[in-house]
Amino acid sequence: MSASALPKPERVNQVWLEEAIEAHDAYLRAIPGGLRLFLNFKDGRHLDFSGHNLASAEMVAADLSNAVFVRTCLARANLFGADLNHANMRECDLTRADLRGVALTGANLECANLQEADLRNGFILFRTKDGNLTPMRDGAAEISDVNLSGANLSGAMMGRIIGPRTNLSNANFKNAKLVAANFADSDVRGAIFAGADLTDADMSGCVFQGANLSGAILHNTNLEGADLTAAHFMADDLRYANTKNVRMPRNLESLDKTIQEIITDHKRWIDSLGRKGHQADLSCVDLQKADLSGVDLQAAVLSLTNLSFAKLRAARFTMANLASVLGLDTDFSDADMRGVRLDCANLTGASLRCANLGPMLLIGTLSQRVNASLREVRLDGVDLSGANLEGVDLTGSSLCNADLREARVTDAKFVDCNLTGADLRGTPMELADTRGATGIVP
Repeated sequence: MSASALPKPERVNQVWLEEAIEAHDAYLRAIPGGLRLFLNFKDGRHLDFSGHNLASAEMVAADLSNAVFVRTCLARANLFGADLNHANMRECDLTRADLRGVALTGANLECANLQEADLRNGFILFRTKDGNLTPMRDGAAEISDVNLSGANLSGAMMGRIIGPRTNLSNANFKNAKLVAANFADSDVRGAIFAGADLTDADMSGCVFQGANLSGAILHNTNLEGADLTAAHFMADDLRYANTKNVRMPRNLESLDKTIQEIITDHKRWIDSLGRKGHQADLSCVDLQKADLSGVDLQAAVLSLTNLSFAKLRAARFTMANLASVLGLDTDFSDADMRGVRLDCANLTGASLRCANLGPMLLIGTLSQRVNASLREVRLDGVDLSGANLEGVDLTGSSLCNADLREARVTDAKFVDCNLTGADLRGTPMELADTRGATGIVP
């Protein structure tokens, strides 16, 4: 159907919108004279809805492209067939919202809550002059090139959504309905797919580093060319999936030496300042449930290693490279991790109780310090009580429901961190850099 054949939507402006939002607020509070917000078939392009409670609003087929919904509550709102292309919906609450048939190409949904939202296909029909019914658009929910990093889509119904090359890093798809979804070549690092239905989904070329696929339904799922290094899954989970050219983690049996021989050789390398032995390289190795408590792996390479459920109590990881490791429920308590690199790791549920992540002083230099780097790390539910976090860089990390009681945070960087639900009792956050951080309760 040509654009000229469609009825022209009525344009609303910011002044009208502010008055309508005020009336909607009265409606939600059951104040006489309150009116629900109705934007059905309206033109609201570029308008600013930020920070308002618009729960249960009606926005069917509204043109809201390039609109701003930062931290707006749209819980249970009806957005059926709406145009949200390039809208800024960062930290927007879309719980149980009706998003069938929406257009979200280029939208920013970073850290948005879409729990139990309906993103399936939907059609809005118009009667043409000749009496025929014609869909306004093709009815497919369009979410290609969308930023969904950190978004909560648990329990969402997404059907045959079109979303290749989408940023889904650290998104939560637990128990979501993703049948026939197209996420080809998307970034799904750190995403949670536990219990999700991915039947007939196209996940070819996806990077699953740090992702959790435990219990996911992968019947006829296309994983061709995907990277499952440092992803959490069981072998049976992949039984009915297309795993052609999939990059898998290394197992211990594939190594030239036993793990103990590697550690012993690494110790010689450390003691001789590199003149003897060899630096331990355990990158991309599956070390799930390993007990390596007390081992000395300072300056070792463990990037993209799966350390989930491993015991690493009092281990030494000073100056080690643990970038992008998967460490679900890993026990790092009392570990020496000064100057460690843990960028982009997923340590959900891990214990770093009383661990030392302070700066490393380099021998032979004039007070040169190397701070630990934990940028963009998933630390949800982590135990950091009593830990030394002095000078650590946590920029962009998620610490939801983390235990930070009595942690030492002098000069630590919590820039743009999510600390929702974190326990900060006894922690002097005023000594840290918390610019842009959310969830800090005074």
